[in-house]
Amino acid sequence: MKLNNTMTITKRSTDGAFYGEKNSHPFVIERNHPDYAVYDGFYNVMRSTAYSDRPSVLQAMISENRYPVIFGNLANEPETEPVVEQRSAQEILVSGIKRLMDFFSEFSFVPSFRFTNTFAFMACQSPKAACEYVKNYFCLMDSSYCKEVQQKMHSAEFKQIISDIAQYGAPTTHINTRFKVYYGSAGTGKTTLAQQESDNRCIVCNSSMLPSDLMEDFIFKDGNPDFNPSLLWDCMEQGKTIVLDEINLLPFDSLRFLQGIVDGKTEFYYKNRPVHIKDGFQIIGTMNLSLGGMTYGLPEPLVDRCSDAREFVLSAEQLAKAIIGMGEEE
Repeated sequence: MKLNNTMTITKRSTDGAFYGEKNSHPFVIERNHPDYAVYDGFYNVMRSTAYSDRPSVLQAMISENRYPVIFGNLANEPETEPVVEQRSAQEILVSGIKRLMDFFSEFSFVPSFRFTNTFAFMACQSPKAACEYVKNYFCLMDSSYCKEVQQKMHSAEFKQIISDIAQYGAPTTHINTRFKVYYGSAGTGKTTLAQQESDNRCIVCNSSMLPSDLMEDFIFKDGNPDFNPSLLWDCMEQGKTIVLDEINLLPFDSLRFLQGIVDGKTEFYYKNRPVHIKDGFQIIGTMNLSLGGMTYGLPEPLVDRCSDAREFVLSAEQLAKAIIGMGEEE
């Protein structure tokens, strides 16, 4: 609930805690807070007040010295910030994760172990990185809640969640290391960057490409069909990066096969032959999320294994290069 340009306040339905922002400072008032009753009374009054009338009602409250713990008093004393109960870093972290779970509950999404691990890394980088990770996560899945999630991330509640998780520090281990996705419209530079990072090792995907097409290069040996290990296979064995261009066009069986490759195992068997996955191996998937008016998202288990997802969008300055002869092809 926005009260004016300097203050917002929201009451969480699950446990009644208040989340807000005052003068750009986020705050949390839980049920055990000594001023909880004051905030509850104030919230109920403002909830019944039309938005257009709130500025005048707020001014009247200040003039009448009502709710001084919220607004300060008339003696020109500095505004009192809510005092949050002192807790250990681990208690703050667990509380933040509980609120993260509650935050996503209305979107039929339960944060997984991998999601929480990567989200924590992003939160320690910056609030913007954490928000970008969540936005891209839902966009890559083609979630019907993508816009609603993005809107709700502007709330003081989500800022506090990021702050609580980042306060603990980065996880000791980054679970997702083998898969990232660059997505955006044609000509935005995503494939160019990916090929630079992979020394131009690339497989162009299509809707008929089965796991065998990803793993095998067919040859004829002594007049009989046989196969050599593919470029993907070689990259696994040598610990190198490879680009799978238009990865979202792969059929479900192939995407599920890739899921097993990027989940952290060091060895698996393919047609009774051992495949060793060396440290440093990484897949960069590049994709246009929408093609011909259709959206082709990735399955959630694969998105869940993504260590980094970036949306590529051309700015006006970049588009101007197409006119002055400095544009780059994808």
